[in-house]
Amino acid sequence: MSAGGLAESTKATVPSALPHAPQAPTRPGVDGALPGTVSDPGAPRTRDVPFDRAAREGADIVGDACVVWRVVDGGRRLEPAATFHRDRRLRDPLATFLHQATLEPDSHWPGQVVWHGAPVRLRKARLIDMGIDSGVGMRRAHALLVPVLNGDRVVAVIAVLREAREPVYSLREEVILRRVAAKTVARLDTARTAVSVGAGGADITGGGDDDGNSGGGGGGDDDGQPPSDGSGWTPPSNWLMDHVGVGVWITDRDGVTTYVNNAMTAMLGVPSPAAIGRPMRDLLEDVPQMVRGEYCTDEERCDRRVTQPDGRHVWLEMTSAPLVDDQGRRRGTVNTAIDVTERKKVELAARQRVPRAHRRL
Repeated sequence: MSAGGLAESTKATVPSALPHAPQAPTRPGVDGALPGTVSDPGAPRTRDVPFDRAAREGADIVGDACVVWRVVDGGRRLEPAATFHRDRRLRDPLATFLHQATLEPDSHWPGQVVWHGAPVRLRKARLIDMGIDSGVGMRRAHALLVPVLNGDRVVAVIAVLREAREPVYSLREEVILRRVAAKTVARLDTARTAVSVGAGGADITGGGDDDGNSGGGGGGDDDGQPPSDGSGWTPPSNWLMDHVGVGVWITDRDGVTTYVNNAMTAMLGVPSPAAIGRPMRDLLEDVPQMVRGEYCTDEERCDRRVTQPDGRHVWLEMTSAPLVDDQGRRRGTVNTAIDVTERKKVELAARQRVPRAHRRL
């Protein structure tokens, strides 16, 4: 498999307001509609060839299935725009995605990508949590979602899906898909320029690079290394927060969530729009004393358990510290977390072995 380079990431524009308070995704209602969707008024959807190419390249180069949402109404809705599957037999079933209602981003993983302007990698995620209800037969899948950034604005979200029994998506594959997203922006700009001067545009539905080469398993000159941006480039702070491997969870003085980064949402199992505005006690079984408003003289460190929406338990090693302003007033709590689930499993197995050894004695 070829590799690609990181496209320069900038701060994404976040919608100033949401239609209603964020809610965790739930199962479809009795009418079969996905939660968090908006009925379309019946107007025909436009077709952008660059999104078609992005879907084909995402499926062919990263695989296995790829869907694309177009961001509309200033980030308030996500509209299905394109699909492609590496397996020819599954292309038509996957295409039912294009007939879904538009998606409200405040309760699904694509909405987090719009909010943060940063990629998300998910392990065995429910397709319903991503706002996908297609006929490909998958209920869970490994997923990789990346933003299509035009300056500081997210104009689309590209998601690739892989069966849960396959390996999870890697950072290398994230790099490749971000290169596809960067090419998509350039193609969108070229298409709009051509329309504005009256030249029209050719309907190119194939994948591949901008020179017309086939987009099969190749990746052009991608070598697995990020492109050099020069020695003077400094990543924006939000870029750093969403690319660290440590979860960051900030609450106000009342214990209400005001910020979670990508790593934290993966541990919680809910996208950031569904976490922001909710008390920490709704998402964590044992809330730190500092978050509850109790006085602490030092950082608080403890192992705590999270139950994700699908019932899976995740153990976190959390460190909590007060968030203090320039006047020395406490404004909230900043919490960092790492996933220690595997360590907990080893500890539990060791404790279970001790009684058996005693019985032998």
